[in-house]
Amino acid sequence: MLALLALIALVSALVVHGQSAANDNLLRTTVANADDVGDPPPGTWLIVVHDGQLAQSSGLPPELSPRLAELRAAAEPATVLAAASGSVTQYRVATRERAGDTVQAVLDLAPQHELRTRLLQAMALAGVCGLAFSAILGALIGRRAVRPMAEALALQRMFIADASHELRTPLTLLSTRAQLLDRAIAESGATPDIVSDSRGIVHDVQRLDEIVDDLLAAADPRRQVDDVAVDVVALVFAAVESAGAHANARNVVLRSENQTPALSQLVVGSATALRRAVLALVDNAIDHTPPGGTVMVATRVDERRIAVTVSDTGPGVRAGEAADLFHRFHSGGQRTGRSHYGLGLALSHDIANRHGGHLRLVPTDRGARFELMLPRDVSAG
Repeated sequence: MLALLALIALVSALVVHGQSAANDNLLRTTVANADDVGDPPPGTWLIVVHDGQLAQSSGLPPELSPRLAELRAAAEPATVLAAASGSVTQYRVATRERAGDTVQAVLDLAPQHELRTRLLQAMALAGVCGLAFSAILGALIGRRAVRPMAEALALQRMFIADASHELRTPLTLLSTRAQLLDRAIAESGATPDIVSDSRGIVHDVQRLDEIVDDLLAAADPRRQVDDVAVDVVALVFAAVESAGAHANARNVVLRSENQTPALSQLVVGSATALRRAVLALVDNAIDHTPPGGTVMVATRVDERRIAVTVSDTGPGVRAGEAADLFHRFHSGGQRTGRSHYGLGLALSHDIANRHGGHLRLVPTDRGARFELMLPRDVSAG
């Protein structure tokens, strides 16, 4: 739109300049060569004062007489160009003293003004038609370009829904067997550690079932998921407890430092999604920490935000990798063990953004440190 307006302004300026130059050349030539007032150029009138006698072309507007007399009084041998105004139009006047006579040529600018008006109207109409055509063409091209993305999104949602639905049955069976096994272990008089691990399996299966429900909700755009108040400190504690077995298997010390301030520790959002984000950060830190190392999970609460910081004593982030850490399927090569697909940090990053927060890599001298920042529910006090 701005380019079109600039083009119209440029064309108008060129037309006005061209017309003004042509008018001035016509008037100069007329006053230099006119012999009498009987045959002026089209659109002009001639006035000649000879021996005090004034002669003029027929049809000259009387309203111009005072202005023309004023210009004749100041006549010079060189042609003088000036403007004159009538009641409804503008005029251009050339005055020259020649061989004792005073010659004037008056040009009516109304036809040229009308021509410029028509030109502007034509350009405006062409511009509107061009914009309409461009909008229609852009909509058609945009729709054609977006169609593959829409189809890919539909296929992605279909895959998530199908995969989540297929996981439902084995998860239900697994949950039932885990509960039966937990009950049998509790009644058998097993040691407290075994009972605790059995309860942990039941809780992990329940959380896995919640994740499947969350995936199904994300795959169905018609379903609205109600946000709830989530206690972040309690969520972090549960995530650390759940990841304890993984840390023990890797011979990694997993610790947490959770504040218990007077401020509310609540965040409005999805408890399942936030748990996935924290678990992904903790799991990533454990996998990057060599045996004998330490992973620290700390929670900090201030007036407006809640920060969950996950630090490890691993090799840290290699130079040049920081920009790609939160991209899907980017998996650094500094860890061993299970197969990794580079999705954990990307999912945590997306979950943080959906909750109005952010995930960032914090510079540190040793290992890696990620900070998950979430807006605190200030309405809770």
